[in-house]
Amino acid sequence: MLWVAVVAFAAVVAVPAAAEADQGCFCDCMKNRCMTLGAGADKYDCAAACTEGCTQIGKPGQPSDDDFCGF
Repeated sequence: MLWVAVVAFAAVVAVPAAAEADQGCFCDCMKNRCMTLGAGADKYDCAAACTEGCTQIGKPGQPSDDDFCGF
């Protein structure tokens, strides 16, 4: 899971401002970064990694425990 967190954080930091405005940091990370890695990460691993990455750059993380941006 640490590998997923590191990859997700790196991906979150590189999110263009326009994409972030459309989906928010957390959903952009889930939809366009973490769940598309093909590394076998599940939505729970990705949610934790995306929340951590987003909060580290001052953005909101997962809005609620059951919100996985469609996954």
